[in-house]
Amino acid sequence: MQAEAHPKKRTGLTIGAWVAVVFGAVVVAAGGTGIWADTWKRDDNGYFSANSHRYQTQTRAIATESIKVGSYVPTWLAGNIRLDVSGDKPLFVGIAPKATVDAYLARVEHTEATDLGFDPFKVTYVDQRGTVDPGRPASEPFWAAAVSGTSSPLKWRLRSGTWSIVVMNADGSRDVAATVGVGVKVPALLWVGIGLTLFGGALLAAGGLMLATCSRSYRRAGRKQPRPTETRARRRL
Repeated sequence: MQAEAHPKKRTGLTIGAWVAVVFGAVVVAAGGTGIWADTWKRDDNGYFSANSHRYQTQTRAIATESIKVGSYVPTWLAGNIRLDVSGDKPLFVGIAPKATVDAYLARVEHTEATDLGFDPFKVTYVDQRGTVDPGRPASEPFWAAAVSGTSSPLKWRLRSGTWSIVVMNADGSRDVAATVGVGVKVPALLWVGIGLTLFGGALLAAGGLMLATCSRSYRRAGRKQPRPTETRARRRL
């Protein structure tokens, strides 16, 4: 029974070693990618930027669908976002809780931007009817962050919650057209990359040691196993 148990133990150790090696390689690759991105893909202000895209509607506002922060995007990792907005007219861009934005635009003719994708770029516009003139959006007190009538970017420290980004003309008029670029600053990326690389390296080292142990164990088992001729001779005695 003991002779049968040892091969099973060695097989389990071998499988565990290969799992550690494969998982360690994946973690090292992820950590190396993080270090590379932090070193080479940030702009001079430390932001990772996506290409700018144009958004346009004949209504009074463009509002994004729900943006959930804290569940899909950990705040400790994401840090800050930057919105670079430009257009032919003075523009307003603001960020507020999604429920507040919905209440603000409930009776205002506006467009909701849904199914947003950046690679390749795509967006679905859903127009909502309304009859109320919202006036100047910058006068509203509920914005978590906002800029109006200027080419300065909007910078916002991410906070947990469900948010919406709103782009309007500064005077609240119809026919909104804006080119928007998004940047994200990830202060912890370098340290996360280093941590993942070290952890993955430790897994690779552990897997290598386990494989080496298995290899020595198999060699010892091969030397101890009696040869067929010796086994037959013992049976005759």
